[in-house]
Amino acid sequence: MDIVMWVLIVIAVLAVLLAAWRFLTLRSRGTTVILRRLPAGGTHGWRHGTIRYNGDDLEYFKLRSISPMANLVFNRKTAEFHGTRGLTAAESSFMAPGLGVFDISFGGTRYEIALDPHGAMALTAWVESAPHIRQERIDHHALREKITRRRGRN
Repeated sequence: MDIVMWVLIVIAVLAVLLAAWRFLTLRSRGTTVILRRLPAGGTHGWRHGTIRYNGDDLEYFKLRSISPMANLVFNRKTAEFHGTRGLTAAESSFMAPGLGVFDISFGGTRYEIALDPHGAMALTAWVESAPHIRQERIDHHALREKITRRRGRN
């Protein structure tokens, strides 16, 4: 019985340490958001969390999670804005005033993200600075081989 109790205590301490680490590190390095996956009705599906920009990826960390990994990862090359809106009366009861709601899709899956004006500006700039998904990078080595082969045949 003593071993079981010690195992449970160790698991509880580890969970508290993971939660504290995640809360302290992510809150200081990310932008606070409220996110939900569409389609959703009324006030259902909203989840508080933090987003962090990591190159071409947007990492979303749920507030009530102790996982050291991001809960969702979005790539900006697949992002598409569908519009913005204000808060509804029901949403105003649990969201801070001044938040704007962005309707955005990543890879065909639509989400609503509620952000303050600074977070909205950062998200818009991050998405718009991405190269178009069809833009191809020139492979100079392959191009050089193609040119020299043609020259050698003539």
